[in-house]
Amino acid sequence: MRWICLIFSLCVRLDSQVTQPWTQSIEVLIASGDLPQARQRLAHENGSRGETPAGLYLEAKILFSEQRYQEALQVAQRSLTMAPNAPELYKLAALSAIRLDRLEVAELALKTAAQLDPGDYLVHFHLGALYYTKSLFLAAKPELEKAAQLNSSYMPSLLFLGLALEEVGDETSTVATYRKAIEVADAQRSAREMPYIYLGRFYYRRNRFDDGLPLLEKAAEINPDSGEAWLELGKTLHGLKRDGEALAALKRSATAEARDPEPHYLLYRILESQGHEEAAQRELLRFEELNKQRPAKDSARRKRRNTP
Repeated sequence: MRWICLIFSLCVRLDSQVTQPWTQSIEVLIASGDLPQARQRLAHENGSRGETPAGLYLEAKILFSEQRYQEALQVAQRSLTMAPNAPELYKLAALSAIRLDRLEVAELALKTAAQLDPGDYLVHFHLGALYYTKSLFLAAKPELEKAAQLNSSYMPSLLFLGLALEEVGDETSTVATYRKAIEVADAQRSAREMPYIYLGRFYYRRNRFDDGLPLLEKAAEINPDSGEAWLELGKTLHGLKRDGEALAALKRSATAEARDPEPHYLLYRILESQGHEEAAQRELLRFEELNKQRPAKDSARRKRRNTP
């Protein structure tokens, strides 16, 4: 999978302990990416107001946006000493801890946020995703179900719920969940191909190539630049023994995702089976080069990181 960390964006609701009328313009600057101006305006406000929970929250958000996660976590924790019942501070602390791979800290913060704001679907989503990352699939399932119940149009919850259902072996619910995600995606503009890929890959893993093929063809049609769509399509075509088409799809995948070793390995296997030894060896060498550069990660964490 190729999506990088989009699921932990700071799209969280605010409460009165960390938002005031004066904070709104700074929030807009942070959201727009104008961090220098946001920091300058925050410094002006802090000069007249002193240290406040709202000011520290904004400082932590700026640090998070600057990818200074350790500092963001420290500032959020300091703010919690002043506003211990502000769920937004716990959520921001949790997101920072996730980026630092401090999952125990993140879990405690998310559990506290869920107690303070049980109706926030994002808290349940992040907690479910965190459990999934830790391969606690039975614990992830109810949290992700709750997130999907609270906001049935939030596609990441549906995708993660589908992944958790795959792991616990509930095939019927898995298919129904991915089908729901497809319905949601069809009404949205971003990442619309992802649920097609997830369901198509699910069918591939169960050797149901005929079921997966139209889904993966649709994914590649929706986003012709998706290396993952072409990869899964190539694998399915190979499963159907349509290797000429599989080669074309895998080459598209390798072009779209230049740092991904997997399509090169599959190209090597198919080319070798066809007797194209020289071309096969080139693909094998490329696979080995890229595979050395890729850090080893467990599959659950990869899925968490790469889900939109």
